[in-house]
Amino acid sequence: MPRDLTSAVHEGFRTSFGVELEGVWSAPGRVSMAGDHTDEHDGLSLAFAIGIRSAVAVRRRDDDRVVIATDLTDERADTDLATIASHDATADWRSYPIGTIRAALEHGRDDEADDSDADDSPARVAATGLDIFLSTDLPVGGGLSSSASVCAAVGIALDELWALGLSRGEIAALGRTAEQTAAGAATGLADHATVLFAEPERAVFYDARGDDADLIEMPELDAHQLVPLVVVTGEHHRNWSGAIAERLADGVTVAEELGCQSLREVRSEELEAAKDRLEPRQYRRARYIVGEIARTLELTRVLRTEGPREIGPILRDSQASLRDDFEVSTERIDRTVEWAQGAGALGARITGAGLGGSVFVLAPESDVGAIVAALERGYREHGWKDPHVVRVAPSAGARRDR
Repeated sequence: MPRDLTSAVHEGFRTSFGVELEGVWSAPGRVSMAGDHTDEHDGLSLAFAIGIRSAVAVRRRDDDRVVIATDLTDERADTDLATIASHDATADWRSYPIGTIRAALEHGRDDEADDSDADDSPARVAATGLDIFLSTDLPVGGGLSSSASVCAAVGIALDELWALGLSRGEIAALGRTAEQTAAGAATGLADHATVLFAEPERAVFYDARGDDADLIEMPELDAHQLVPLVVVTGEHHRNWSGAIAERLADGVTVAEELGCQSLREVRSEELEAAKDRLEPRQYRRARYIVGEIARTLELTRVLRTEGPREIGPILRDSQASLRDDFEVSTERIDRTVEWAQGAGALGARITGAGLGGSVFVLAPESDVGAIVAALERGYREHGWKDPHVVRVAPSAGARRDR
């Protein structure tokens, strides 16, 4: 049976700190159906939140200390508000809550600077020290946005406890800042927007150019005898590695070469016409981004007008470009996609940054058993630990749970 995450962080907080908490806040992971990596190029994405979540139990302190405990490790983070801005990128669990706190403090200082000409302007941030207990049911490094989930949970807790008055979009920006500066990850806003704006039975269509998050009604997959699955491969990714930053830089270079502000402005015909004057690697990276923006629009249209059974070819094309053009697939992901589709899946693709992580699979209900069996058989033959296959559904975004 799945554990009660709210009760788990409540008990973890009391055990760690010996006092009562003020509240529990949580945020979901997400599954992307299209558009990964395009938000860094003013692109589009379509994703939905899942019922697997991260949660924080929090209490304000009467001093400036910030103490964070977790059941992920025996280590604690112990710092204070005066020195938290000097937190270096560590790319471990501490970076995300500490980075979000630092981003909130900096946001408040920026607002105070903007108001400095006004007489008797109150400080925006009534910051206090914090005791935090953090836990997640999401696989860390599993490609399901565990980092965005943690940042969002911490962000909405800070917004309430420090009376920040932030919009969901501003909280998403805090999370992105935390990932970019504290954790050193090359990331855009799409994942953060998805986990904050999501609602049950809805997907989030995110337009990075306008910073708009629209909710798209998802068809009832049960009525179409379809099941969305996530296959957690057990191959952890590191999206803060230089590989993703390199791909981002390649796209920026191509846009500049074509005289555009971003790849969102580039049409596929223009890219093809410029192929001979671009480095082959940069051309492939840009071809994925330009093509994926178009695929995101097409998948959204097909989902709305023709139904979910017709999106399989788009998922397959997306995965092929992630593999061949953007080069973020791996042998294990390739085999996972191959075995799932060979056993009856309509389509399958990487969800998230790639270079490991998880695979989204759209499966007919009647073929789920065969797909799971094919995956388990293939993994064992390759000497890999059995994959974790989870049924998912569009779920609620970040919220207060207690």
